Amino acid sequence: MNDSSILHQLQGPFNFLRTEPEELRQLVGDAPISLPHPQRIFLEDEVSTPLHGFPVLVSERLRSLRRALIQYITQEELLQLGIFRRAGTDRTAYNQAWESYSTQLCRAVENVTISSYGRRFPALFWLQHSLDLSALLKETPRRVTREDREIGKRHGDDIKYRVYDRYVDRIQSTVYDLMQRLASDTDAIEEELFPRLLTRMVDNVLILTEDYVSPNLAELNSYFAGHLHIDGRDLRGRLDQLAAWHREQLDNDRDLVLAIRHLLGADPERPRDLLVRPGYVTFLSGRPAWDAGRLLSPEAIKVWERLLIKLKEFELFHALRRMILPVEVDSSGEGYVTSRQSLNRTIVGHTDLRLSPTTRPMDFMAPWVVDPLVHRFGMIYDIADFSEVVSVLRRSGSDTQDSSFRRMFRFQRRINRLADDRRLKLEKYLGDGAFYSSRRGGMMLIAAVQIQRLYAQAVADGFPFDHGLRVALNFGQYRLIPIHTGAPGTERYEFFGHGLVELSRLTTGKATREIEEIKTMLVNLGYRQDVVHRFFAPVLTKNVDVIDKREEARTFYAYINRNGNLVNEGVVATGSFIDQLDAEHHFTELWRAHAHNRTWVAVELTDPAAGGRNGETLVIGLRRLGVASLKGLDKLAVFEVIDLGDLSTDRMTPMHGPGLMAAIEREASGRLQAQDVESTGTVPG
Repeated sequence: MNDSSILHQLQGPFNFLRTEPEELRQLVGDAPISLPHPQRIFLEDEVSTPLHGFPVLVSERLRSLRRALIQYITQEELLQLGIFRRAGTDRTAYNQAWESYSTQLCRAVENVTISSYGRRFPALFWLQHSLDLSALLKETPRRVTREDREIGKRHGDDIKYRVYDRYVDRIQSTVYDLMQRLASDTDAIEEELFPRLLTRMVDNVLILTEDYVSPNLAELNSYFAGHLHIDGRDLRGRLDQLAAWHREQLDNDRDLVLAIRHLLGADPERPRDLLVRPGYVTFLSGRPAWDAGRLLSPEAIKVWERLLIKLKEFELFHALRRMILPVEVDSSGEGYVTSRQSLNRTIVGHTDLRLSPTTRPMDFMAPWVVDPLVHRFGMIYDIADFSEVVSVLRRSGSDTQDSSFRRMFRFQRRINRLADDRRLKLEKYLGDGAFYSSRRGGMMLIAAVQIQRLYAQAVADGFPFDHGLRVALNFGQYRLIPIHTGAPGTERYEFFGHGLVELSRLTTGKATREIEEIKTMLVNLGYRQDVVHRFFAPVLTKNVDVIDKREEARTFYAYINRNGNLVNEGVVATGSFIDQLDAEHHFTELWRAHAHNRTWVAVELTDPAAGGRNGETLVIGLRRLGVASLKGLDKLAVFEVIDLGDLSTDRMTPMHGPGLMAAIEREASGRLQAQDVESTGTVPG
């Protein structure tokens, strides 16, 4: 995260903070480390300009924490009021309120600390929680006045900051104890666990006690009286006189104007912007025309300069917490909504806005905070026999090796550019392949076909890794591991889980791949290649009878052999991928196509990133291969995907049915019945 990016996303009003990178660096020198970076939040259509902020789930447990905070602050106010009354208070209710609040607070702080992994969850929690606290403490004098009018008028401001001091002492002690325990449990350093943002917020009283400060400081009367113990009305009056005097000086003092332009690089036409520059009023006090009796005394100047820094910090932190977006689960229980008012901006439309179903809000009261389980379309491509080709290249000259790997690099770069144009996200390279994720199945299917075309063209142009290309597609469950790279502001997630294992098994295919891996390992260890092949020949010979030569006559192919093992040298997909693809596109036109002596269910998809202005229409065929036995997984229904090329729809037969999967299953059932007739000579049933 850089300084300019976060300042660009912050929203005012800013009455004291100048939204300039230098200002941010002076206020928070370690901003890239300590300040959270707003993320993009998409609406339901995922096309609109995204919002920027921090989505927080308003769960019932979070509401319970807020109620506990209100109850505790109320009891603390009654306790302080009792001290001024010299009367006893209900200590049982007070202790119960603190116990309820501290228990829930510790649960939230523990969750955000353990689950953070560099994502600044503790900072975000305290930003969100401080919104509730500041709204409460701001109204403390009024609540005290309602309880006791006389004491409220005389001591309401003092009670407000007594409650604040008491709260801060207890919170810091509680959080320090919790961090000490978590440090021993997680082998972390206690000082690194304690949230830096909380320390900064506690050091600036305004952040936890106010939610807005106007240019004339009218909201700070309580702060002046109860915390600084000065006459706030007199200070405000002198600041007004200072502003008027300053305008007069700019009109009459040419030397002052030149100093402002050339030394400060500021605009003299904006006098108020000058007065909120730290040190500027101190500079003015040295001018001959300065009247300390009418304007600010040396002591008042010190108060103003210190207050100015706190006001700037307050506006910075308040702008950050204004970016917190409260979201709730919608009535269906499957998505999230947020109210228009919570966006702090003008949006025309319904009161509630539906967010993208991929939104992952923070639930501070849940152990993971952000649920690591996501559902995505996934794709892995893998170049066949890559290690074997590399072994051959090692015996070639260095020029041949360099040329081959340069071509491999260019090939992968083209694939990455192709995938990026179709809004696929590269998650990781896998040596001779890569893993991509997407939120759209249609685009992923198009990318798979285009990658296959790209590979065929590369082989025709002399690509040395020409033993084949395997592609696997699925829609599955993935878990995201946050990876903290150590660089300020960077955040990366690593995919793992069942979905990735499934794709890996679909690309490696048949069980004999394990033997191939062992052979490659032995060759790499220095054993002669002919000796290794001769040693494994008897094992490989047993599988000769399950090779389908008719299937392998195609350039790209996939089938399930007699042993139930998947042979993938083309593009395969899972049933969940087909189901989600159909739900995404709601195919109304399906065709029965004949190609390679087989029957396919054909669909049309438009590739907007190819073919010119209107895109390119792809005709894609699908068929059910059967149920495959994959290592470490339950039996899985697998479907083959092929590129039907320029086969036009007028050469295909229209199909009528309820959906894509039903049509594929119907064709598969008909094919099996035809095979039964061919083998037995009788019609089943």
